Amino acid sequence: MQTPESHYENFLAEKYSWMLGDLSIQEKDQLELFRSFEISPQGNGVAWDLGAGSGIQSIPLEELGFQVLAIDFSEKLLSEIKARKPDTKIRTKIADIRSRDLYQGVSPEILLCMGDTITHLESEKDWEVTVSLWSSFLSPGSKLILGYRDLSYGKPGDKNIFVVRSEESRIFTCQLQFAQNRVDITDIFHEKSDKGWTVSSSSYNKLILPFDDLIRTLTRKNFELKRKDEKNGMKFLLFEKF
Repeated sequence: MQTPESHYENFLAEKYSWMLGDLSIQEKDQLELFRSFEISPQGNGVAWDLGAGSGIQSIPLEELGFQVLAIDFSEKLLSEIKARKPDTKIRTKIADIRSRDLYQGVSPEILLCMGDTITHLESEKDWEVTVSLWSSFLSPGSKLILGYRDLSYGKPGDKNIFVVRSEESRIFTCQLQFAQNRVDITDIFHEKSDKGWTVSSSSYNKLILPFDDLIRTLTRKNFELKRKDEKNGMKFLLFEKF
């Protein structure tokens, strides 16, 4: 079982953007979500995108007028932002979102953490410490936007497998094995060449964060839920720091 960081570094990063599908459609969907949440620069105009990956949230934030800092532990994924949008002014930073050293200087008016990034944390304690860092760093009135899948619907021992994306020569499948407080994830990749099909796989854990528990933790840390949405099983939540 790998850590999320090693899973991305050794297996997923090179496939991640392909797995997502048409990134321009993904970016359009995120832009519409931000507009539905009435997100626009109101203060210092700075937005941080934690777990930014290849930038499907960072690029729409820049389009809305923000000065964006895209943060991720994958250098490869962050490099795709500039490759896809050469004229971007988005800054990138390789960092762990749990690092206290990250939260220095002027705080952003928007702190974004989507794409299941929070479920990559190792434990509930990790989650609570990270929320505490956000609460200490952000100024009152700042916005926090989260996107994640609530995996608490499964019981320990349950198993689920589904195709994420497939085309003639490539198939990406994901298996979920539910355990106590976590889900064991196995990503499976089939690829066809002149010599036939090959298969590779890698496993890591995702943290189960039940929705009600997540809200309670954020409320205790001075965040108020303002809006929520859901699409394809992904919850999108807008909080304000008070």
